[in-house]
Amino acid sequence: MKIKIENILDKFLEKLNLKRIEQKNKGRVIKFDTNSIDTEKEKEETEEKKTRKGSLEENVIKENRRISKRSVSLLTSMVLLLMLTISLGLNSKYVKNEDLVSPKDISSVATSSSVDNNEQMTTDEATEESVFATKATPKKVEEKLIFSVPISGEIQKMYSTDKVIYSKTLGQWKTHDGLDIAADLGDEVYSIERGVVDDVYNDSFYGTTIVIEHISGYISKYSNLDEEVYVNIGESVVKGQKIGKVGDTSVGEYLDSPHLHFMLYLNDISIDPTYIYN
Repeated sequence: MKIKIENILDKFLEKLNLKRIEQKNKGRVIKFDTNSIDTEKEKEETEEKKTRKGSLEENVIKENRRISKRSVSLLTSMVLLLMLTISLGLNSKYVKNEDLVSPKDISSVATSSSVDNNEQMTTDEATEESVFATKATPKKVEEKLIFSVPISGEIQKMYSTDKVIYSKTLGQWKTHDGLDIAADLGDEVYSIERGVVDDVYNDSFYGTTIVIEHISGYISKYSNLDEEVYVNIGESVVKGQKIGKVGDTSVGEYLDSPHLHFMLYLNDISIDPTYIYN
């Protein structure tokens, strides 16, 4: 019976994590082993510490990953900004003002680019760069001008820079850098093409003169006009617009019959305008 009670007590203590280590007859004092309780507490504390340590390490890893992602995002943004800056720089390098580039310039740019890089690049790369330069530079189409006559009338004195022509007023033989077109005083004079009035002045030899600058390097001059003109410097004119009338202001051709002294220039060089009347 005693053994059964002790067995029951041991099972009860086992459930409480206690052990009976000593039993005295007197007073029946029972001592219990508390080491098992301390061991269990230590185990729990150790597990708790491990759990907290693991949680802390996990948080540190997560924070490091978050910082790494931010760093990568910032680095990517900087690279994209650098690429955009380089792209804008290349565009500003190749794109030129339309008024400053001619088809001849475009061809020379493409050709020189291909030749200079031929030693460092393959044939395909040189061709690709040449095509890119041509596409990037706007083409300026050269417009063909068709001049109209400044005034109707017969040619009174021909254009001549290689042969001399007699001048009644000067009484000598000299070259003639324009056409003298017969007219009556007061006859209207017209612009031979659209353009901009570059100058209006009184020439010491040819009298009142109007200068009109056209496209493609052409300049026309109308002299021996009446002092009363119809246009001003800087004014745009159209083909066939009235700009003045025939006068007698030319001192150097005063003895000649009334006429318009007409001159034509290409790239600042005097040319023969007789073909306009053909």
